[in-house]
Amino acid sequence: MKMRLAVTVAVAMVVALVGGVRAMNVEQLTEMAAVMGEEFETEIAAARASWSAFNLTMRDGVQLWTVFLNLHSEGTWPTVVIRSPYGPDGTENLADLFLPFGFVVVEQNQRGTGQSEGNFTFWSTCPDDEADTISWIKQQSWSNGQVYIMGASADGINAILAMRQQQQELGQWLIFSLGVGYAAAFQGGALKQNLAKEWLKGMQDYRPDAPSYYETVLLPHEQYGDWWQQRTLNNDSTITFPSIFWAGWYDIFLQPMMDTFEGYLYKSVDPQQSRMIIGPRGHCLTEHPFLFPDDRYAEVWSYETALSIYGNGTLPASPLYPRWQRAMAKYLGVDGYKAAHNLERYTLYVMGPSRGAPPSADVTAVAAENTTGMYWTTSPEFPQATTHNLFLDDAERLQELNPATQNSKTYLYNPNNTVPTVGGNNLELACGPHDQRPVENRSDVLVFTTGPMIEDTAVVGRIRVRLFVSSDRVDTDFTVKISDVYPLLKGGDSILIGDSIQRMRWRNGPEQNAAPMEAGEIYEITIDLWPTAYIFAKGHRLRLVVSSSNYPRFSANPNNGLPLDQSGPILAANNTIYFGGDTPSAVELPVVSAEQIPRNVPIP
Repeated sequence: MKMRLAVTVAVAMVVALVGGVRAMNVEQLTEMAAVMGEEFETEIAAARASWSAFNLTMRDGVQLWTVFLNLHSEGTWPTVVIRSPYGPDGTENLADLFLPFGFVVVEQNQRGTGQSEGNFTFWSTCPDDEADTISWIKQQSWSNGQVYIMGASADGINAILAMRQQQQELGQWLIFSLGVGYAAAFQGGALKQNLAKEWLKGMQDYRPDAPSYYETVLLPHEQYGDWWQQRTLNNDSTITFPSIFWAGWYDIFLQPMMDTFEGYLYKSVDPQQSRMIIGPRGHCLTEHPFLFPDDRYAEVWSYETALSIYGNGTLPASPLYPRWQRAMAKYLGVDGYKAAHNLERYTLYVMGPSRGAPPSADVTAVAAENTTGMYWTTSPEFPQATTHNLFLDDAERLQELNPATQNSKTYLYNPNNTVPTVGGNNLELACGPHDQRPVENRSDVLVFTTGPMIEDTAVVGRIRVRLFVSSDRVDTDFTVKISDVYPLLKGGDSILIGDSIQRMRWRNGPEQNAAPMEAGEIYEITIDLWPTAYIFAKGHRLRLVVSSSNYPRFSANPNNGLPLDQSGPILAANNTIYFGGDTPSAVELPVVSAEQIPRNVPIP
């Protein structure tokens, strides 16, 4: 499939903001649990009336605060374990998802959090702690020896990294998490400042007298070494159970979660039953400007698949199944829900244009107005894309042919005057596909745009940007964004699809030693923007934005080459992008055909 563009000169845009808020995955998950609590109120009330809380002693003597919930008076039962760092009530209502279906639930505060003893260890002790907890469960009179794990976000990181030792569970439901601790804090060698600093501040609240998790524990480990190896899943081959992964295109952990899933698939003993569902959302604790029709099916399908894995596929045969269907229909806001039994290994939400529909908008109307994208597709394999190169030129265009002559553009990057973050894969910052025009007219921002698309163009997979760059400093950053530019008659918005960064001293990889730049030398770098599934509609344009900051999503580089935990001068940098000739800077776009992403998931 050839990507067809009409080349035009970019025109000036009128600045406009996209409004609206959309909740993140855990908020949706707890809302779904609340609906289950209403449907099964009598049964769950009995379990909560008899709940017990106690301290469970680990092998090193540290005691972890643990809650046991059981609505069954006799017999032995399978157990669902949820280990969270979010305090005594952080995951309490998630038990309502499982209690009615013949499970007991064990909830536990992770080491150094909530009411548990010890200090937070960035998950290095979770293999031992989880093994000790499961061992205790299997010794109880109410246990039938079957243990399953659920984990969302930091809970899921714990569940995945516990696999560094061969564990004893039989299945996992993993939500917006990862198996590489380093990727939670760094991307392209740059610190995810807002995410890491703000999240660790919350962990520090549990242990205010402990050494600073951010300044004295995290910052000295910006290089990937032994410390991070202890927080990386590197023995996928020991995994023998099926898992369901639920991720989001705008999530803070998207790429490392996909990497973890692929490790489960291609290294584990029996990956056949494992599934991944990728929806259009992310953690997104604040603003998320778009309404995506039918997006809530991600959590329902992942929940349904987890129950099927945990119950060996017996959910539809349960006498409680009609009540469960009624609860899911209520959560989805539909008249009835029919199970999605035909989901393949990968189920993806294919996004498309949608100009800032507020959460109160009519979902049906939004869906009817957007015929490009906004649907689910399922496939046994992730769609294999063909790479199309869009080359930068001196007229600020992206075109299909590399210009014969080399040109360049230079801008001044001042760490004291950074480009502000506007949307993206964030936690506590505005999240998702925000309009980028408010930051595109700065003198330290370079903008390159295609002509209007001649036909709908589907982009599925990892977008990469290859740049040839130089600087007059020993270190600096290069940031990139890809956006969908709407026709002027539809507002002219420049809607963010993805962004990323490369810190130049780590251009050879975070496991290598930091490498300073030499003034005047041109370096070739490739910046990974993580995957997406998005259809650029006919008449829309694709835009590349290049700069050297995206703050506070990423820390501002002071350009002095010093490690994060050392202070030094804050220096301005003259940074240059080269394109054309022997320096063919380009966007590497993964393009697929419509046949590869069919609308093949029926929505009841």
